[in-house]
Amino acid sequence: MKDLLALFISFAKTGSVAYGGGPSMVPLLKAEVVERRKWIDIDDFMDALAIGNALPGPIITKMASAIGYRKAGWPGVIVSLIGIIMPSAIALLILMGFVSLVKDNPLVTSMLRGLRPVVVAMLAYASWDMAPNALKNPTTWGICIVSMALMLFTPIHPALIIVAGAAAGILLKL
Repeated sequence: MKDLLALFISFAKTGSVAYGGGPSMVPLLKAEVVERRKWIDIDDFMDALAIGNALPGPIITKMASAIGYRKAGWPGVIVSLIGIIMPSAIALLILMGFVSLVKDNPLVTSMLRGLRPVVVAMLAYASWDMAPNALKNPTTWGICIVSMALMLFTPIHPALIIVAGAAAGILLKL
């Protein structure tokens, strides 16, 4: 029961302070579950992130599920999902009544303009922070560079690039 409460509190805390959607939550989640709570190590976190990116749906809910399961089985999945979703669901229900009143407010649009670069910085920091664990040799660097080039210069859907990365990993192991 203590583990379930800790999972709920950790994920609710992350869900309460992470703005900008799932990807912006990744560095906050890493700080909570890898650095603070030490429930998983960085390699397991990177695996959950990779698998989460390979599956459809919001990344943060898939990561919450994986970490919750790892810590406390199926009950851990349930409380982690409730914890990560509940803050934004409650805020959304409350704020929907005010959306029409503030959507054209210059202060609100300015605030959002200021938040967007912060989200980009958080994503860049997450990449920078996790790169040493993901880019361990020339092969992984090559996969990274080819993937980035494909995303920048071709219309290939990112899901196909993820599948290709997984296939490259399998082929390299063989």
